Formats: sequence, structure tokens, C-alpha cells
Amino acid sequence: MPDCWVKVARSDGTGVGTAVFVNCNYVDEAGAIGTPFVVRSGQNTFETLAGTTVDWCKTLTIEAPPPGDTKDTPVPVTLEKASS
Repeated sequence: MPDCWVKVARSDGTGVGTAVFVNCNYVDEAGAIGTPFVVRSGQNTFETLAGTTVDWCKTLTIEAPPPGDTKDTPVPVTLEKASS
């Protein structure tokens, strides 16, 4: 699967700079809220943590990078508050 640019935000508009983890890899930060970063296309789960607990998340499938997908025009990903 090809790479694509994404930009993660939280639905409440807060959290800029918070580490984002992808596909349960809690060792390596994929990027940060508010900053574009690259992921593989396909299904990805984006998450932020509060301690060791997932607090915001979103699973999104990007079949292929959309036309014009660049760092300046990334795919938007909006996280929702995780269920307790």
C-alpha cells in the first residue's frame, strides 16, 4: 500500500502537539495532533493516550492517497473520545 499524508485533530479542537499512535504501536509515535505526518494507506487506527489508556481514537480506511495528497493538503482524521 502506498503512503499518504494525514493530519489528526480531536473533535473538541484541543490537544495540539499530543502524540498520536497508529495501529496499537504505543512505542513509536507516528506524529502529533495538528502536524501532518505519513502513514500507509489502508485501514489505520489513530489513538492518543492518557497514561496507558486510549483516550481519543478513530479507525479510518484510506483506500489510496487521494489526488493532491501532500503535506500541505493531507487527509483529515478527526479523533473521537474513547468509550470508557
